[in-house]
Formats: sequence, structure tokens, C-alpha cells
Amino acid sequence: MAKIITLNRKYFVMVASVVVICLIGYAGLSLWQKTNASVSKVNVVPEIKMLSITVEPASLVQDLTYGSVTLKGAQVITTKTFDLIATVQNTTAKKMTNVPVELQVTLVGDDTKKVTSPGTLPSLEPGATARVAFRQIKILGDALGKSATAGQHLITLNVKPNPVGGLEQASEASFRFTVDTTVKVPVTEKKP
Repeated sequence: MAKIITLNRKYFVMVASVVVICLIGYAGLSLWQKTNASVSKVNVVPEIKMLSITVEPASLVQDLTYGSVTLKGAQVITTKTFDLIATVQNTTAKKMTNVPVELQVTLVGDDTKKVTSPGTLPSLEPGATARVAFRQIKILGDALGKSATAGQHLITLNVKPNPVGGLEQASEASFRFTVDTTVKVPVTEKKP
């Protein structure tokens, strides 16, 4: 004898719907992971690469304590004015002219205290390096040994695009430091 199996269409449609939704979700997840992986693997080499940023007089690296707050390994500047010197490199095979460079100094936590200084590199040969110096930058706040936030500065150096001069991409570098004029600079011993 043959057995007859009957299926209720309502249950069959529900099970089929769940299977279809799972397949769509799996396909979407697979596509999303492939797209994410391809985006994260893109390594863009900037046309102007920031090689180094130095501060004169040189900043100190030390722990600072203000009341119950301790800043570990803080970059400290102990003067009221300083110079910033950036070394940049043209990573392309084309000559660049009139490259706009902008320095922005901001007091962290107070956007009203901001200073912007524009500059220009007249020309930069392929593969060549150049130094950009911003002199006598005045501090915007001083911790004075009392406040962890009063002397925190953010310096941002922007190289802006200039398609006419051969630069298509912008690049940027940032540097955080604390100004505290009460910190004593350690005296280095001179050996005879």
C-alpha cells in the first residue's frame, strides 16, 4: 500500500519564506564583506608626504600631574613662543608649484582660540623634499602647573590641493602638546 502524505500549504509557505530570507541575508552579508575588504585594502600614497614635524625649542616628554589628573607621556613645551618646522616630500613624478600649506593652532576645548597661518611652497621637484617653517608661534594657553586643560594645544598642518600647480590631493598631519611654562627643562651634563 502506498502512503499519502499531505502538506498544509500554510506551513510550506512559511518554511519556504524563512529559507528565502536566510539565503538573501547570507548573500547580502557575503557581498558586504567583499566590498568592505576591497575598500580597506586601498592604500593611497599622498602626493605630498609629511616626513617629520619638529618644534624648536624641543618639546619634552614627561608625566604631568595637575591635582588628581595625571597626563602620562605628555609632549610639553615650556616657552611662550616656538617654531614649527615640517619636512615634506613630493612622492609623484611631476613638478609641483605654488603648493598651499596652512598651519592651524587650536586650544583644545576652546574653539574660539584658534590661529591660522597660511604659507606657500614655490616649487617642489619630483621626489624632492622641502622644509616649511612657521616662526614665532604664540601659545594660546598655559597650564601654569595648575590646570590639565588650560595648556593643551592641537597643531594641524594642512597641504591643500592646487590642481593648477600639479597637486590634486590634500594631506594633513596633527601634533598635540601641552604648554606649561612652570616645567623645568632638565640640565644635561657636559662631559669634558
